[in-house]
Amino acid sequence: MKALAPIQFISNGLLDLTLPRHCAVSGRPLIAGEDGAVAPEVLREIELAGGDYCSRCGAPQGRGVGVIRDCLSCRDYREGFGTRGVIAAGRYEGTLKEVCLALKFGGERRLAEPLAAWLAQLAFDRGVADKIELVVPMPLHPYRRLSRGYNQAELIAKPLAQALAKPLFDVLRRVEKTQRQATLSAAQRKGNVDGAFEVRAGRTSDIEGKLVLLVDDVMTTGATLGAAARTLKKAGAKGVYGAVAARAALGADS
Repeated sequence: MKALAPIQFISNGLLDLTLPRHCAVSGRPLIAGEDGAVAPEVLREIELAGGDYCSRCGAPQGRGVGVIRDCLSCRDYREGFGTRGVIAAGRYEGTLKEVCLALKFGGERRLAEPLAAWLAQLAFDRGVADKIELVVPMPLHPYRRLSRGYNQAELIAKPLAQALAKPLFDVLRRVEKTQRQATLSAAQRKGNVDGAFEVRAGRTSDIEGKLVLLVDDVMTTGATLGAAARTLKKAGAKGVYGAVAARAALGADS
């Protein structure tokens, strides 16, 4: 295996000369040794969530606030999100927003890996990794998945499940083609996803009596996450935790 390393190195170098790689966010050419999808200086611009956050909705809080269970981002949603807690890698703004948009609409599938890595670290740091038993990606309607070519939530969920050493079960199915949530008001978003999900036939045994980590790319009002979480619990899941790459403010374009 070691004897092949120089050959692989030369091969990668020649590939970079013929098909140079570019940062998925800034567009600048990536040089030798920059193996990720995003230039290092771009990654350094992202302010990731730390120890100041709302455990109920995942929203990062100001420095020194610590861990709270109720914040301005979720105070108006007393019915909750159907989850025991939510982790978010950061706020849906700035460079992190650009990364999420490039993954979702720009075809930059490789961006799912750093997002998954950040979520995995948070899951370990906050004790969620020890509680959950399986990982479930938020599904797309078949028509939307066909037009996009992939499900961005699934792309994040796969490496996340691997990092957490948990099985990935694609048990949820979207049964209604809903409007894009970003085009709707908070009240409309909830009605838009009511009844939008179901557990695939014959898959309830995968989740019965288990704690599930439900993964999505962006959470705004929590309507989509809540509808999917309640579907999982109705089908027998013991409980649901949410994991989202970014927590958006109400009205953000997600």
